[in-house]
Amino acid sequence: MSDRYFPHSVRIVFFLVLPLMGACSFAGQIASNSLEGATSYYSNDHFTLVATIPAKFGFTSKAKYSPKDGKKCDIYSPGLGGKVTRQQQKSNTTEAKQVEQTVSTDIPLEYNIADCSMELTSVSYELSGRYGPGSLDRDMELAGGLSVADKASITIESASSVIEQRGICTWYFQISTSKIKKGEIEKILSCEATGPEWEMTHDRFKRRKLGGVIARGDISNKSVHVEFKLSPLEEPYYQNYWIKLPGGWKPCTGRWNSSREELCTSPPQFRTFKLNGRDCSVYPGCNE
Repeated sequence: MSDRYFPHSVRIVFFLVLPLMGACSFAGQIASNSLEGATSYYSNDHFTLVATIPAKFGFTSKAKYSPKDGKKCDIYSPGLGGKVTRQQQKSNTTEAKQVEQTVSTDIPLEYNIADCSMELTSVSYELSGRYGPGSLDRDMELAGGLSVADKASITIESASSVIEQRGICTWYFQISTSKIKKGEIEKILSCEATGPEWEMTHDRFKRRKLGGVIARGDISNKSVHVEFKLSPLEEPYYQNYWIKLPGGWKPCTGRWNSSREELCTSPPQFRTFKLNGRDCSVYPGCNE
C-alpha cells in the first residue's frame, strides 16, 4: 500500500493499535484465567490420608483428578495451538526430619473449575530418602497409592472407617556405572507392602506396592493410614551378583570383566569398588 493512500498519521495510529490488539488478546487470556481461578474450588467431601514415615525420609501425596463423564473440560493451550482436556493435581509434601513423623492431610473427592467438574481418580505415595553425605546420595520411590474407581474393580474392602496399609522400605545397593559415580556404591530405594504383622515374602518377584483400588462411593469420610518402616538390612540390587560372607557382601566379577558387578561364577571371582572415596572389597565394612 502506497503513502498516497495510507497517510503518515494513519500509519502511526495503525501501528500503535496493532500491538495493543495483541495485548488485549493476552489480557483477555489473563482475565479468563483469573476468572477461572476465582471460580475453582475443591469439594468439602473428602477422605483423610494419614502417613507415618521413618526418620530422614520425606513424603509426598499426589491426588489426581479427571473430568467426570459428559462434562465439558476442554481448554485452549497456547503452546499446543489447540484444545486439550483439563487435568488437575493436588500435591502435599512433608520434608524429611531427623525423627519419625506422622502427618495428616484431607484429600478432596472433587475439583470444580468454570463449567468443568472433575473427580478424584488416584492418589500416589512418594518417599524420598538420603543414604549418604553426597548431593547425589539420595533416591525417590513411587511407593504405591490408591486408585478410585467403580465398585466392580475394587480390591480394598472399606467396611471399616479406617483403612490400614503397611510397607517396608529397603535400600538396595549396586556399583554405579554413571559417569559421575562410576565404580562407587549407589543405592536404590524400594518399598513393598506387608501384611498386618509386617510379614513380607522372601521372593522379591512376588512383592507388590502398597495400595489398591477402592470404590468411589465408599471412601468419603474414611481415613487411610499408611505406615512405612525402614528395613535395618540392605540387600544387593541384583540377586546372585554378590555373595554374603561373614565379613559382609562381596561383589563378583565374571567372564566379561565389566565396570560393574557381574553374575557370580563357580568358583566366584571378586572385584573391588569405592565407598566414600576408599577402595573396598566388602560392603558395608569396606575391608574384611
